[in-house]
Amino acid sequence: MSVGSHRGGRRRRAAAVGVLGALALVLVACGGGGASPQANAGAPNPNGVLRFGVDLNSGFSGDFDPGTGTNDCSFQELSQIYSSITDEPPGTEGNRTILPGLAKSWQIAGSTLTLHLRPGLKFSDGTPLTADDVMQSINHIRKSPLRTSLLSIVSMDPTNATTLVLQLKQPPTPGDLLLAFSFLDGMVMDPSSFPDAASHPIGAGPFALKSYQPSSEIALVANKNYFDKSAYKLAGVDFVQLSAGPQAIGALIDGAVDMIELMPTDYPAAKGNPNIGIAITPSYEYMLMQLRENSPPFNNAKVRAALEYGIDRAALNKVVLNSLGQPAYQPFPSSSPGYNPQVGNRYTYKPATAKAMLAQAGFPHGVSFNLAFPAGEQEYENAAEIMKNELAPAGFNMSITQVPPQDILQDVYENHEANASLIENSSNGPDLANNFESSYESTGFVAQALGSVNPAMTTLIEKASNSISATVQGPYMRQASAMVMSQGLEVPILFVPEIVAYNKSRVGGNVVAPIGNCKANLQGIYIKK
Repeated sequence: MSVGSHRGGRRRRAAAVGVLGALALVLVACGGGGASPQANAGAPNPNGVLRFGVDLNSGFSGDFDPGTGTNDCSFQELSQIYSSITDEPPGTEGNRTILPGLAKSWQIAGSTLTLHLRPGLKFSDGTPLTADDVMQSINHIRKSPLRTSLLSIVSMDPTNATTLVLQLKQPPTPGDLLLAFSFLDGMVMDPSSFPDAASHPIGAGPFALKSYQPSSEIALVANKNYFDKSAYKLAGVDFVQLSAGPQAIGALIDGAVDMIELMPTDYPAAKGNPNIGIAITPSYEYMLMQLRENSPPFNNAKVRAALEYGIDRAALNKVVLNSLGQPAYQPFPSSSPGYNPQVGNRYTYKPATAKAMLAQAGFPHGVSFNLAFPAGEQEYENAAEIMKNELAPAGFNMSITQVPPQDILQDVYENHEANASLIENSSNGPDLANNFESSYESTGFVAQALGSVNPAMTTLIEKASNSISATVQGPYMRQASAMVMSQGLEVPILFVPEIVAYNKSRVGGNVVAPIGNCKANLQGIYIKK
């Protein structure tokens, strides 16, 4: 679905379950909880506006159109303005299930996916939302080179105001599409807003755009036409520009903001303050190195394989994530159906092994490469500096380039600068195969940019994508995990938890961190009187 995301500080809601047919797509319609949601008593202020501190300069593209924006982290703000076709629950349930959004249910029959919309849906301006609007939104958004999941749709037919029938390519991957529909790919826009959506969006989300000051603030107001108004108790949300780090903690303590996405390195300072509440949710999201396989040195599979042994993931977790994450010795954590026990923790730090592998590959004096990552991202900067030192005795001379976040897409992926990039793969919940689509399928944006198209991986992805069921996806993804590591197709580094900190004197309700970064779960929380 995307290139990957970067933290700027890879979906939601529920009702009935889709009717499935032969594919046994198991979806549970229930709310999720984070690892440690905090309950806060206090009467809600009906006029309360939450001030959420985020790094708009890094995490927002400046474009409110999901079809033209280039930063997937914009999902955090856009998901408040637009509702998507499907949804994911907050908290750890988001790792396992997908839920109805604008579509209340669906049926799958072979290569046909039929969506049934909730009755009486409206856009924020009061205009009725119909199946034709959903079709037009999909056609608009799939023009983006980042929304590759939508390429699986061959045709669409809105048979009535609440029914949309989609015909999919062979082999059909409806499970993957339903997951993608909970992200930017499935956002529904008022078609009349297409020409001006970049600055004047009209959606059907819980909030509507009130004002936007670039690099300063995005002010949202509650959408009086939202289909599930009882789920949201805020009169509005102001996303306020705030760089991550000590200044974010300071702003939270001082009352300048009510809530922030907390970086793991700032966790001790937040934990030590009795006025700050913290919610943590583990996820499948992971930091990784993507490698340019269409040019030296990583066009050599033996060099890539050696790199897997040159990273001390345990040390990185301790220093970069304050021991709150997990070392990623393969692309899926041990709690995931995609985890391969035969791979296990095989790829621990073994610099002598890596150096010997390089010599066997024809590089007795080692290799040099350049790693790029978004500037201003402290986690990436810390990780890169540590890895540079770890890789040296393994025979890798790694140089570092920080790229302005708004230029990552063009410089690294389109202009082919740098040999590797440091990113985070957003959690794809129960659709494990989605981790790999963009990186290894021939239609994938990353695969085309980095030369990483892989037919064997594509076969596993396609077989897994017939369903989101763990029993279907798990075995194929365990094979994929082994293939990724043995061939060095990417370098998983750390599984990254999502942490939200908030002012307990101001924020009430149950605060639950989402399953990954670039998201904001605002259901059920409120500003106290």
